[in-house]
Amino acid sequence: MGVAKDELIDFTKTSAMMASAFGLPAGELADQMGKIANLFKIPIPRIGELADSINYLDDSTQSTAPGIIDFLTRTGGVAGAVKITGQEMAALGSTLLALGERSETASTATNAMFQKFAAADKGTKKFKEAMAEIGVSTAAVQKGMQVDAQGTILKIMDAVNKMPAEKRLGVLVDLVGLEHSDTLAKLAGNVEEYRRQIDLAGSQQAKG
Repeated sequence: MGVAKDELIDFTKTSAMMASAFGLPAGELADQMGKIANLFKIPIPRIGELADSINYLDDSTQSTAPGIIDFLTRTGGVAGAVKITGQEMAALGSTLLALGERSETASTATNAMFQKFAAADKGTKKFKEAMAEIGVSTAAVQKGMQVDAQGTILKIMDAVNKMPAEKRLGVLVDLVGLEHSDTLAKLAGNVEEYRRQIDLAGSQQAKG
């Protein structure tokens, strides 16, 4: 898992506490958190901070820690290609799970969204037309994903919500495809809940 020898005891202690708090097998959880640390470039001594956020989201929302961890494992690869933290991804995953998505569908839709937004300048004609319709430039989106992916996603969701209600789903279909539009429609329709969970994940109350 890439855990250095001098960090192994603390990592094991953190994993054991997480296993107890989340009701997961310790070995399985340690393996998942080791992968997440590598995918999100989180130093092993700081993995406990992400664990705190996951725990607080589990306690404060309708999502579950095992679901969030599974989401992070499934999205870590594409998240590594943009500027977003493990904590920010935990808030996104928790929001989608709290809105009734399974971790499989939530992660698949998130991966598709990140890929399309990170390569916005190379998007299809329909994708570019949809971006123009909501008043966001593809160049700004592509650059934004490399600077502040979470802020860029929020900007796009806010722009979609300014559209007439009957046009929103059609725009989302053009942006992320028919397969994932329902999942993203839930996020766009509950963007204030998404913001609430972002605040929860980064709050002082989550620490420790």
